[in-house]
Amino acid sequence: MKTARKKILDAIILHGIVIGSWLVFMLVKRRSSRFRKALENFNATYQFRAGKMGRLLIFSDGRIFTRRGIVPNPDYELDLIDPAGVLKRLTKNPDDLIKLLMENKIDQRGNNFYLFKFGYLLGLCQRWFQELRERVRPHSSKTRI
Repeated sequence: MKTARKKILDAIILHGIVIGSWLVFMLVKRRSSRFRKALENFNATYQFRAGKMGRLLIFSDGRIFTRRGIVPNPDYELDLIDPAGVLKRLTKNPDDLIKLLMENKIDQRGNNFYLFKFGYLLGLCQRWFQELRERVRPHSSKTRI
């Protein structure tokens, strides 16, 4: 049986991952026309779970919002088997989702189209942040001697 402290930590990690993703998506949506175009006519419900707790990330006709709870038939579901392990792995290398699956730290169910679409949206966010960083700190290709 999980201790109360572990349940609280799992809840913080679960909600932090989903709300953090939502905040990044909202920021990029406001600034990137390419991201907004990717959201057109996209409707999906992603359910993130840790035990009996759940949080939804919902895409609906260009809008993005999040809610607490569990729905019976989400389009895609990610179950965080070891939320602390997931957080540790994601902070070390955010691109290691396959290792998370192989190490049995997450389980997933649903149509893989939604997994690929989620990955595509994350990739657009990563690209937007890289372009922003280059605009803020341009690196010169020529060095002075």
